[in-house]
Amino acid sequence: MIASLESLLHHRSGIVRKGSTLLLQIPKSIARSSDSPEKRAAKPPVFANSFPKSGTHLLDQIVEAFPGMRNFGSFLSSMTSSFQFRERTRQSTLNFISSTIAGELTRAHLFFSEEYAAALAKRNVIHFFIYRDPRDVVISEAHYLRSLNRWHRLHKVFRSTPTLDDAIMLSIQGLQDCNGSLNYPDIGTRFERYAGWIGRSDVYSMRFEDLVGDLRDQILDEMIDFYQQGTLELMGENSADIKVNMITNIAPERSHTYRKGKSGGWRDRLKVQHREEFKRVAGDLLIQLGYEQNLNW
Repeated sequence: MIASLESLLHHRSGIVRKGSTLLLQIPKSIARSSDSPEKRAAKPPVFANSFPKSGTHLLDQIVEAFPGMRNFGSFLSSMTSSFQFRERTRQSTLNFISSTIAGELTRAHLFFSEEYAAALAKRNVIHFFIYRDPRDVVISEAHYLRSLNRWHRLHKVFRSTPTLDDAIMLSIQGLQDCNGSLNYPDIGTRFERYAGWIGRSDVYSMRFEDLVGDLRDQILDEMIDFYQQGTLELMGENSADIKVNMITNIAPERSHTYRKGKSGGWRDRLKVQHREEFKRVAGDLLIQLGYEQNLNW
């Protein structure tokens, strides 16, 4: 029964996904009643954190292969539901983290904060973070907000753009909201909210491009090693089986937001005006992330 509900968490219908998440709170509540630091040491909770439109579901599918993972549909986003799209309060975020239990998989779009990092460490959470070339992100996000998520607060704004090129420019520039009711700055500012997770010893950060490219096997091996360092249970020879399961779990078609998922598509899609504006708001960011060596692209 629980396994069936977990499989529905990837359903294309939002109603089905939300209904499954609601029902899964019953077994989570039962498990929470017996949760303890000892159990979290043996089977740590796992966070699959991502910059939006950077491979959230890919990372989710991969970490599900770790032993004893339980997916109750938990999703922690620093911006609340897409319908409201307001920043979650600090206390609400900390309360969410403190409710994480042993072996639980939580998907997240979590802004960086030293306080959040400390709270995750206190719960013995093993934290993975995935990001992607922001130039591909703006294209993916423009498609998503313009055509896929009709319930998102930004959908009407993106839908009103005359062309997809205009939607991409909107994703690059963000919205200048004079009333402060919409929190959607330019792509550089949006990424900087997450950038602090990269390069930390308590977070395994990876690039989407590496995970779907030639470095995939190396990344998966390193993810298994990183998980092993955070648990008291020895996986030993099971590591090979876990890697096989990771690869088997990769099924992009199971993602309700999946469109193409390829790397480098920006080269064919971004016009001159897009590139110039991107360099203005996030050119240095691309260099910091290692996607470019200079602004001559």
